[in-house]
Amino acid sequence: MTTYFVTGAMGFIGSHWCEHLLNQGHRVIGLDIGRFHTRLLDFEHFIFVHDTIRNSHIVETCVDASDVVCHFCGIAKPQTYVRSPLKVLDITARCSMDLINMCRLKEKLFFFTSTSEVYGKSKDIPFTEDGDRLLGSTSTHRWCYATAKALVEHYLHACASSNELRHVVVRLFNVYGPRLTGRVASRFLKNALRGEPLVVHGDGMQTRSFTYADDVMDAFDRLIATESCHNKVFNVGNPTETTIKEFAQEVLRLTGSPSELIFKNHKECYGDSYEDVPRRVPDITKLRTHTGWEPTTPLDEGLRRTISYMKNEQ
Repeated sequence: MTTYFVTGAMGFIGSHWCEHLLNQGHRVIGLDIGRFHTRLLDFEHFIFVHDTIRNSHIVETCVDASDVVCHFCGIAKPQTYVRSPLKVLDITARCSMDLINMCRLKEKLFFFTSTSEVYGKSKDIPFTEDGDRLLGSTSTHRWCYATAKALVEHYLHACASSNELRHVVVRLFNVYGPRLTGRVASRFLKNALRGEPLVVHGDGMQTRSFTYADDVMDAFDRLIATESCHNKVFNVGNPTETTIKEFAQEVLRLTGSPSELIFKNHKECYGDSYEDVPRRVPDITKLRTHTGWEPTTPLDEGLRRTISYMKNEQ
């Protein structure tokens, strides 16, 4: 039985991954500051550590007790990038590098969830893992999250180059599904089910690549199990490009909601320290070549499953 240490275990991605591992018969040590998805506690081989990633003594104890370290803890909400950049940098960059230092030379695989945000405003569509990145000014708080994730990627590559750590990095593209909160997919669905307006930022023509959570868990499995994937970075996302306006309209269609679309500029929503990304599309050739992975859940099917979950929760 393999023991996995998962930070951010009660979050959206973390809880899906923990449940996936537990259903496969693995042991999971899950660290989080909250108890958001308590059904994980029903699993015999789940050990919940109710603590912060800043508690280095507890974190190192969990590292020592595990075979694979999966680092999902972070702050991924755009509102927080803009309002609390210091918190974002502290949790996403400093705490991540502290955790990496605990893992160095301990022969544990380090699995890190990075983000499509690292590509920034690049116009080289679709994004490839070795492509150039284009970020905005350091005085624009919006870019602190992308910068922090990229710094951690650099640090992992540096450790691997001196044979101190094996790792896998995944750059996630707009993952959605049950349990998601605070992102565009969950906001639209919640408002549609309540009959409240769907607020679209800008003109709604910016594109995203929505990827269903179950497909992402399958990709994680393949990447960890495939040795040729170690010490590499992979895009994990759906190469189908969807505008935010199209996405909102699909949400209204599937929910049958009478909600209206309201368009607001980004400054109204986030203030002055925000820039939007016009297109976000992954090239998944590298992941497909190494593992044979493809996303298999169409957008309408993934949304139907998420809608069903949200109705049951209500």
